[in-house]
Amino acid sequence: MSDLLLESAVDLARIPSAVPPGANTLIEPDDPLLVDYVQKHLRPRFVGVGCRDVLDLPRNQFAVRFGTGAGPCLALVAYTPTQHHNLMADPWSGRIATPPGIDEPCLFGQGITQNKVHQACLLSTAAWLSRSDPELDGTLLLCINNEGRSSHDCSNALLDALPVRPDLMIQLFPTAFAISTGNRGRIDLHVDVSGRASHSSTPPPGGGVIATARQVLNRIDALDADVRRRVHPRLGHEHAVPYQVVFEPLAPHTLPASARITVDRRLLPGTDPDGTADELRRALEGLDDHCEVTVRPGVRMLPAEFPADRAALLEPLERAVGAYRGSPAAHTTYGGTFDAGGPSARGVPTVMFGVPEEGDLLGDDFVRVSDLRLQDRIVQDMVATFFGIERAEVPSTRRLRP
Repeated sequence: MSDLLLESAVDLARIPSAVPPGANTLIEPDDPLLVDYVQKHLRPRFVGVGCRDVLDLPRNQFAVRFGTGAGPCLALVAYTPTQHHNLMADPWSGRIATPPGIDEPCLFGQGITQNKVHQACLLSTAAWLSRSDPELDGTLLLCINNEGRSSHDCSNALLDALPVRPDLMIQLFPTAFAISTGNRGRIDLHVDVSGRASHSSTPPPGGGVIATARQVLNRIDALDADVRRRVHPRLGHEHAVPYQVVFEPLAPHTLPASARITVDRRLLPGTDPDGTADELRRALEGLDDHCEVTVRPGVRMLPAEFPADRAALLEPLERAVGAYRGSPAAHTTYGGTFDAGGPSARGVPTVMFGVPEEGDLLGDDFVRVSDLRLQDRIVQDMVATFFGIERAEVPSTRRLRP
């Protein structure tokens, strides 16, 4: 029998899926890159392993459905846009090698930990269910999500179109095999500074756009110190951190005519995302009037908290993690922001779970082959327990790791 899991992960690791480099870090779900990836590479693979019930969804998305349509509904979600490891030397190699400091084979590829491992696990799960054809007392949805705009638009479109509302959604994402039960939200705030271009030998009054941008950054630092006082016992603190400063035009010996400063504004439950733009406007009042300064809100993602009264929903995943790792499943909160806040806001209990991410944020992206197999077994064992399926192929008592 062929090694479908590893072969799928290797093949997918060789297919480009990354957000193009540059100041625009967002990618639309119908971008030609993602249309090609989803429709020519992912969807045919699910059909090829025997999936008969493939649901085409808005925003270039799809789901594979198993089960009766009645009873509990579990949704497993994998994402397509690759956003990190942007300076990886050979991003689409799909090679298996042993990196320094690790004593076992690893699979290399940009997006392998964010996307490709999880897509391969969904394919493996789909192949297992198509082959064994068990009777599911409920509905399992294997979903491909194209969210790449730091919003919940794709998840909202997916949930609107699904025939059954999930009772639990598990977003497959690198969490080092911990179950992420919450995260902060975020909104991009854009500060636009407009002035006039001039030769650097004769700067305009007040120093021009760069001088005003410096004042703006100082005010943002002061705002950041203030909002960090807002603390959640599990999710951490809010913040306001500039992460992109773009001046235009870039010309020889020329002071620019404009600047765009993008601020990462982290949010806790109860903070109004729209109100953060007014908060920043107030912080920038009284600046030098030689340039015009405006603030506009951008894309956003909501904070997520798994409801404590739905803890029983996580027992199948907790048991599977404990069985295969030999220790109780750890619960954690995700340090960044991801898509869990969207379904959570709509009343769908949502967690994140997946392999570790051991590579550098901008450098190499790789996954241990053993971790790829471990996630696959945990996911399938969890599905079996959730729906009461007998799994002779991979007994849930087998432990792969101490």
